[in-house]
Amino acid sequence: MPAFPFLGYLYFEVLSEYLMLHSTTPETKAYAQLREMNNRLYKRLAFSAVHGMDKLFDLSRFNPGYERLLQLVGQIEADLSAGVARFTRQRLSHLFASVALAPSQDAASFTFGDADFDALATAAPHLLGQLVFLEMRIIDRYPQLYLAFEQAKSLEAWDYWNTEGIPTPFNGTIPKGEIGINTAYPRASYTVWTAEACERGLLHPVDQLDLTFLPRLAELSMTAMRRDQTGKAAGHLRQTSTH
Repeated sequence: MPAFPFLGYLYFEVLSEYLMLHSTTPETKAYAQLREMNNRLYKRLAFSAVHGMDKLFDLSRFNPGYERLLQLVGQIEADLSAGVARFTRQRLSHLFASVALAPSQDAASFTFGDADFDALATAAPHLLGQLVFLEMRIIDRYPQLYLAFEQAKSLEAWDYWNTEGIPTPFNGTIPKGEIGINTAYPRASYTVWTAEACERGLLHPVDQLDLTFLPRLAELSMTAMRRDQTGKAAGHLRQTSTH
């Protein structure tokens, strides 16, 4: 998986599903009474599995092996470690086929083992696109290429939201509380508040801010938090090996 960082995103998504759907702790049951999922579970997993994830949430670095996975899940909720491997094998293979292969491609008739670039471009264009996209993130020749490409793709996504009338875009396989806002949606109304955390870790609104949302993306010059010391997009390190 370190040589194939796209899998880290799917791997984490699958484990997030498993934890939230199977947890039976009092904390999870309390959230369920409020018709909420326990989002703390997968955050604990990410922060425990990858050093520095709280500083840069980069799922390309998320790749715990079998023994490490059992340990991590057991620390979160002991009863869940027994079934996590089986769930991951079944769900990850299905999710990978769903997001990697073209809609017209029969998953049972295609193998990735000997596929070349042309074969992947036809049968698995989404997978090939993700690989190229993540490779841009660490390319040395054009350090700004990834950010410029990411902004161009964001504009395409924004255009889709507006065409389809989507006010609160969400990208994922299961709701995890990560819902964005479409600032160009004509009938949308948003308010922003400062908040304070109580002893239970809950946020409570304090002051409403006088803000006006503008229907525009952030300029590339304002994306310093996405860059490393060299100006390139922050992200996974290039893997090297010697023989």
